Amino acid sequence: MILPNTRKRIAGLYSGWRMIGIVSALRVLGGGLHQYGFTVFFLPVTEELGLSRASTSLAFSLARAEGSLAAPLVGYLIDRYGPKPLMFTAALLAGVGYMLFALVNSYTTFLIVYLGVISIAFTAGFVHAPTVVANSWFIRLRARAMTVVSAAVPVGGAIITPLLAIAVRTFGWRWAAFFAGALFLMAGVPLCVGIRRSPESIGMQPDARGASERNEWRCP
Repeated sequence: MILPNTRKRIAGLYSGWRMIGIVSALRVLGGGLHQYGFTVFFLPVTEELGLSRASTSLAFSLARAEGSLAAPLVGYLIDRYGPKPLMFTAALLAGVGYMLFALVNSYTTFLIVYLGVISIAFTAGFVHAPTVVANSWFIRLRARAMTVVSAAVPVGGAIITPLLAIAVRTFGWRWAAFFAGALFLMAGVPLCVGIRRSPESIGMQPDARGASERNEWRCP
């Protein structure tokens, strides 16, 4: 049972912290299922598809290079449309991608799904866009907000990745990949719906609780 005073504090919580909570939850999901979680699939995929470790590692390397090369475009898109569309797209592609990943039967289809569906928007939606949210909603408390967002990925790796490994061991990597995709769609996509571009977009100011407190965020 939530006490009345507690409900008032929750209701009066600055919306910026709600945004941090949303993007951090999304990064926990992405960190646990993909950033750290994809390594759980390394050996079973390599063995079942008859690949060498070098071939499988190449896909990981190409995905990192893909994210780096796309960074300028990502910055332009975030400036133009805000972080929400990129995060929504990333969660959607990750969900569909992991479900398709459960069906791959060759190295070619593995590369197409991993590089062309899963990884293409992951860095933009789960790495760059969440940090933009923290920067947009905070000034005085920006370091604190950024720390929370940054810590979310390893938290996901510590909590979700072991559960993913258990799923791979118990049900096989294909079913585990399908479950991961379902989680992205059922949890990640709805999380993105609640994201707002900036405090100004809802009549607020960075670090402040409402338009009547516009001067509070300024450093003395």
